[in-house]
Amino acid sequence: MSKFYKLIILFIFVLGCGYQPILSGKKINFGIGDIKYDKNKKIETSIYKILKKNNTFKNKENIFDLEINSSKKKIIISNDERGDPKNFRLEIIVKLKIVKNEDVIYSKSFMKTNNYENNTNKFELKKYENLITESFINKISEEIIVYILSLEHR
Repeated sequence: MSKFYKLIILFIFVLGCGYQPILSGKKINFGIGDIKYDKNKKIETSIYKILKKNNTFKNKENIFDLEINSSKKKIIISNDERGDPKNFRLEIIVKLKIVKNEDVIYSKSFMKTNNYENNTNKFELKKYENLITESFINKISEEIIVYILSLEHR
């Protein structure tokens, strides 16, 4: 079979897979009201900013409030011969509560972990940890949005 026919068949399968963006074409019947979070925690503040920026759920009949709690742990998972840390694990856990009329109706935890090696240059190590944290914040924020959208079908 020639390359041309293979490409046409592949193209037909891709078009027929039913891909549709998450937020388009759906009628969303609820909105996000207040978001409670600890303003002193960088993770919660960043998630709050992302959710508010992407809040396409305004002016709806059902308004849900959110409560966000987060924790970040840096764990030593192995040491070298001298007892200095060799490998670390960075864990970020975000607990989400969805509240309506002061009652918790849904709750879910989101967790991301990454193992990485120690670096003798502490500035570069901290920079790398910040990069991992930002990546996790973005991924968890996306997961929160998808989770909220999935509640519409329950």
